[in-house]
Amino acid sequence: MALPDETALRLLAKRKIETGTLPREAPESAFAGKGSGLSCSLCEQPIAASEYEFEYASDGGEVPRFHLRCQEIWRLVLTEWQTRTPARADRPRYS
Repeated sequence: MALPDETALRLLAKRKIETGTLPREAPESAFAGKGSGLSCSLCEQPIAASEYEFEYASDGGEVPRFHLRCQEIWRLVLTEWQTRTPARADRPRYS
């Protein structure tokens, strides 16, 4: 199954970051390996065993995992969002 185009993924990443569905800060540790068949945290499509899966450490919440392309788009959008959004102590990092 083909992933959505980059523009759609960027808009989706922005919305998920703003709502706290995706992390608002990049976790310090990540793991990469063969896809597990679980859904990507960005595009919500399964990550096949023939694809790379990036999985980030979590503070006890849901573990964010991404296709390679989705992870790159999330990181790019996250950086853009962080530079436009002032840090606030009352804003949760990840819901």
